[in-house]
Formats: sequence, C-alpha cells, structure tokens
Amino acid sequence: MTHPNQPAALDAVLSLEGVDLSFGGVQALRHIDLNVAAGEIRAIIGPNGAGKSSLLNVISGLYAPNRGHVRWAGHSYEQVPTAELAALGIARTFQNLALFKGLSVRDNIALGRAVHTRSTFFEQILACGRARNEQAQAQAWAQDVMVFLGLGAVADQAAGTLSYGLQKRVELGRALVARPRLLLLDEPLAGMSAPEKAQMAALIRAA
Repeated sequence: MTHPNQPAALDAVLSLEGVDLSFGGVQALRHIDLNVAAGEIRAIIGPNGAGKSSLLNVISGLYAPNRGHVRWAGHSYEQVPTAELAALGIARTFQNLALFKGLSVRDNIALGRAVHTRSTFFEQILACGRARNEQAQAQAWAQDVMVFLGLGAVADQAAGTLSYGLQKRVELGRALVARPRLLLLDEPLAGMSAPEKAQMAALIRAA
C-alpha cells in the first residue's frame, strides 16, 4: 500500500501502481505502490530476499511485473524500455561491482556517457570531429564527477587497484556522469567500513 507520507501521484515523477512480481511459485513483490517526487531520496529497507533488488529491476525495466504499471515522467509502462533508459533519464548501480578493473578511474566514469554517444563506430575509429567532441565532453564531465567524489588523486589508476570503498565511488560516478533525473542505487553502502559509509551517504545526499 502507498505510505501516507508519500507525495500524491500527481506530484510524483516516479509512480508504481499495484506492482506484483513472481518467479515461479515465489512472490517477490506484492501490490507495491510507490510515489517519488523530484529531488526526493527514498530508501527501500528489508532483509535479504525481501525483494529490494527485484523492485529496482522492475523500475529500471530489467524485470516485467506480472501486474501493475510504472509511471515515469508522465508516461506509463507495463515494462520500462531498457534500451531507452538513458533517454528517459534513468541510471543505476548494481549490488555487485561491475567495473572494468583494468581501465583507469577516469575511463570507467567516462564510459557512463557512452549511452549518449551519437557518433558512429567508424567515426570513432577514424577519430572524426563529432567523435572527438563527444570524447572530450565525456572526459570533461568525468573530471567534474571525480572532483565531486574526491577521486581526483586516483584518476589515472586502474580501478581494480583501489579499495572496495573507492571502487563503489567509481561506480557511483559512472552513473552520475550520465546526468540522470532518476538515480537507482542497489545497496550502495554494502561491504563498506563505518567511515566509508558516512562519506558515501554524504555524497549521495549532495548528488
């Protein structure tokens, strides 16, 4: 049921209506209603197996609900089109790190702009003007994100050489560089020390 303190659906940029999700005989989600207003931070809390990641997967289009709808930015979906997530302004991180460990921090974060690339494969291979401009813009935005996340000192280090806490920041940076309207974070503080959790929580609030 919808929480009484949730914003009215008319004010929400994200709204879930009666969402059910089952895997075989296992009911992962039942009658989920959720409204999120612009600029609002919402937390999904529950024990392992409660369906937290499943709910994020429905919102981001990885799972199709058995019943219900997702309404985002004025459009209603039975299943959010994953191929259009970037165009819809949605970005997310995952519970398990999915970094390119051999690439630098800078390049890992810049890859978050790949979904907005308009140059063709051949333009990129030949380093044509549009491809060069897109790459320069991605690097500039990655630099801004690294400064914000306190990653400037390790910008050129391979991501796989960093501590777990810093790697979680890199993953957050890759999502932020896409400049999303909706940012979905799946257990962003899991596995961190207490000081790392405090730092990451402050960054999420400031993002």
